[in-house]
Amino acid sequence: MQQKNIGAYLESGSLSLFAQQIVEILQGAFAVAIHDTDGVLVWAGPNEGDAERCTINPAETKRGPGPGFCTKLPSRNLAYVFYLDGAGPDDPLGTLSVLVESPRPVSLKFAHRELQPILTCIERQVEINAELSSVRRISTEGRDGLELLVSLDELDAGAGQTATLQSVLKLVASHFGCKVAAVSLPNLGIQQAHPANILSESKTGGRLAKMLDSLNVAASKYKKVLVSDDSMKVKDIKANGLDVSNVVCSPVVNSHDEVMGIFVLMGSRVMPTESIRLVRAICAKINLLTAATDPVINEQFSRHELLRHMNSILTKHPDSPHAFLYLDIDKLHVVNDSFGHVAGDQVIKRTIDIAEEMASDNDAVSHLSGDRIGFFLQNCDEKRALEKAEFILQSLERNAVEHDGLAIDISASIGIAIISDIVKDGSAALSTAEVAARSAKERGGGRAVVFRDIDASVVQRRSDLDQVSNLQAAFIENRFVLYAQPIQALKEEEDSHRYEILVRMLDEKGQLLLPASFMSAAERYQMMIALDRWVINKTLDELGNSENMLEINLASFSINLSAQSLADDDFVEYLTQRIVESGVSPEALCFEITETALVRHLDRAQRFIRILSKLGCRIALDDFGTGHCSFAYLKDMPVQYIKIDGIFVRDILDNPLSEAIVSSVSQIAKVMHAYTVAEHVENDRVLQHLKSHDIDFVQGFAIGRPRPLADVLAELGPAVLFDTTTNLVRPTP
Repeated sequence: MQQKNIGAYLESGSLSLFAQQIVEILQGAFAVAIHDTDGVLVWAGPNEGDAERCTINPAETKRGPGPGFCTKLPSRNLAYVFYLDGAGPDDPLGTLSVLVESPRPVSLKFAHRELQPILTCIERQVEINAELSSVRRISTEGRDGLELLVSLDELDAGAGQTATLQSVLKLVASHFGCKVAAVSLPNLGIQQAHPANILSESKTGGRLAKMLDSLNVAASKYKKVLVSDDSMKVKDIKANGLDVSNVVCSPVVNSHDEVMGIFVLMGSRVMPTESIRLVRAICAKINLLTAATDPVINEQFSRHELLRHMNSILTKHPDSPHAFLYLDIDKLHVVNDSFGHVAGDQVIKRTIDIAEEMASDNDAVSHLSGDRIGFFLQNCDEKRALEKAEFILQSLERNAVEHDGLAIDISASIGIAIISDIVKDGSAALSTAEVAARSAKERGGGRAVVFRDIDASVVQRRSDLDQVSNLQAAFIENRFVLYAQPIQALKEEEDSHRYEILVRMLDEKGQLLLPASFMSAAERYQMMIALDRWVINKTLDELGNSENMLEINLASFSINLSAQSLADDDFVEYLTQRIVESGVSPEALCFEITETALVRHLDRAQRFIRILSKLGCRIALDDFGTGHCSFAYLKDMPVQYIKIDGIFVRDILDNPLSEAIVSSVSQIAKVMHAYTVAEHVENDRVLQHLKSHDIDFVQGFAIGRPRPLADVLAELGPAVLFDTTTNLVRPTP
């Protein structure tokens, strides 16, 4: 049996928690190490330096019966070595070693009995992550479709919009074997077809233009894909001068769900499901090609350049002390709200200038994002780092920003990480210093805090082991269920077919559990990436296998993504690959990122949004108003939807502040050309009141309760039929 690379499927965050529990459970235990089947050390903890203390190579001892073995180390300490297996002994994963210093060690049997729940959790983690990371096979049709989409991406946009569109039509017509391919976008004055001269021919041009006009009207009315009516004895449209018998007309929808026009294919064969899904993806490409130019997101590389610089220095001088300062400007959002963003920018610049004045030639200052600034100090011990931090704080206090005749006081919370003591690389230094800065802010701000081991409690908290064990068992036994809750447009009479995907868990007795009962364990034990991947896989599978095609109905499904997934280096690549493999049109998918996750991973969020938007997906900013985000962040985030958190919606009738916040978000969203979604709308009074604030969409029990996704998909309506002999469009019964 092929062995799994255990190192690829472990989560360091959850392992740290497991290791801490092992050290607490087993008397004298001080370190934990995990080796792969070749005896290579892949993880050690829970403390820095534990890897150097682990000198054992379990692969040198032949595997025998039982759960493991016990051996002495050169340091005279003892090591309990336990086997980690997949589905069984024939599927070895590696070993977990517990290093113990005790004059009276317990027996291996006793140690295994005490630690077995944790060993099981680690084995399950590998199994879950291996399954969720597996690559699916793409069908031949899917591979051909992917190659077509890649070819469209590689077209030379510099040739001009008309020439590029003509190339698109030619490639698509060839791929589908169609006689005619056309795009008609009346609002943009675009109407092109392949063959290029068909619209200008005297016999066919006028009739084809008339057909396109009819289809444009129908597409705007029904907001569905239109297909030729095969229930009738359709004749070739020779009366119109076109020798075709099957028509597929797909609306071209912009990022704000407005039908801009149509994309039409005409041929002699009926298009299968996979082809219509591909047509929707092509429409998304056409929209990107013809849409007005959006403000360009200038990806900030400063953070990455800083990390590269730090890691380069650490590689060259691994034994020298270095320090990293994380400056978090206090109450910058108050400055922005009170004096405007110009004043806020002046505060940021003044803070950067002061830090740069303190920097030597080998130091580095970086504007990480918003109100956060990084300061790397080479060859700097803790005492000197604290002195520089205090000097920065004093300089900020003395150098108020003058704006419109007013003095704006500046202060900051500074977190300090000593790299040689606590962390070993740039990324860990940044994260550790951020935790310390958060601690400084919680103590009132305007101060510097050096990271200590005790501060780790800010990001790592203990939890009941049974909770994560039950969650892992649900993964293994596939005890999750997808639900969908409708999102209703306030300004549209017809159904909009928008839904948010929600996840539920079944307990061992089959009882439905709400997220509150398992989400905290998933977050604490770093299992949100696994949960996000499960939801994505299951959602795409159900959407792709639905008999009532969501692409025909222009249905949209929103999927929530966690901060852990956003921070994962491989997640966006995995997500785009799964979307392509599924065959589901990216236009049918919307991904929701919480405001807190966005601020915490601003650079990654910008890259994520850019990649998913290029693919054709929509992006929503979730829980807006509850995190640390200010309106300033929104100018760099081209999201299509802003979801107003329910805490402001629930009491909008009784709380003037909540009403003011809802009104402000609505106005800002309009300037951004984004839609607003009010969450937790629980009654008709709130629903009617939201209309006065020009809210676009609403979601909550007053609109509809969550229902199983399978039931929702079964109720989506069929296609609208187009009679090719009369140019008449009619809905199916």
